[in-house]
Amino acid sequence: MAMAQPKKPAGGAFGQFLAEKRPELQTQCKGQPITAITKLASEKFKALSEEDKKIYQEKFVAAKAKYDEDMKAFLEAGGEKKAIKKKGKKDIKKKKDPQAPKKPAGGAYGCFLAKNRAAFMKECSGQPVTAVTKLASAKWKELSDEDKKIYEEEFQKKKEEYQEAMKSYVPLSSADGDDEPPAKKRKTKEGAAEAAKSKESKAAKKADAKAAKAQAKAEAKEAKEAKAKAKAEAKPKGKAKAKAADANAG
Repeated sequence: MAMAQPKKPAGGAFGQFLAEKRPELQTQCKGQPITAITKLASEKFKALSEEDKKIYQEKFVAAKAKYDEDMKAFLEAGGEKKAIKKKGKKDIKKKKDPQAPKKPAGGAYGCFLAKNRAAFMKECSGQPVTAVTKLASAKWKELSDEDKKIYEEEFQKKKEEYQEAMKSYVPLSSADGDDEPPAKKRKTKEGAAEAAKSKESKAAKKADAKAAKAQAKAEAKEAKEAKAKAKAEAKPKGKAKAKAADANAG
């Protein structure tokens, strides 16, 4: 079974707070626009003490550390990191060709992991998915150079087969497969509800990201204003001390 790419945590401390409080906030904002949730969350987050904010910051740091660990395991298992596409002009979605030659990945270690994955999964039953790659990595390190060479040769063979297959492969053109139109999806109540739920989820994520950015900006502004205020207050005090010193000297 192919591993899914780990999801990077976002939004900092506010993002963790919002994720934790979302069900409660949704209940309070029932019947209101989706933006009402993030607006209320922002107000509640601002009202928190520095100690409480620190708890959510620590949660974010822990989530980030877990993501880094999971991503390392994902890449070691032969996964390929996909970049998040920025919104722009909508590209025409390319049709994936099931007949296209599959490019081997992961090198000699990838071949070793693929061959022994079933045994490792059985040994790590009930444990996180990262346990499989950790075990595989440990077992791989224990192999002799001769044993590793076997998997290296296997990988090189697969690579050569892929390169040879690509020479005769003809990619699908945009016109291919258009003779038979795709079957129309039935518009059922269930399908409509699912589509609405998906749309709401996307809107919520977008609103969360926007709110997190606004929150970070607001906090930076508050810190700047506080610094300026402290500086302004310090100036009169300094002048008063200097004046008192002059008077004492006179």
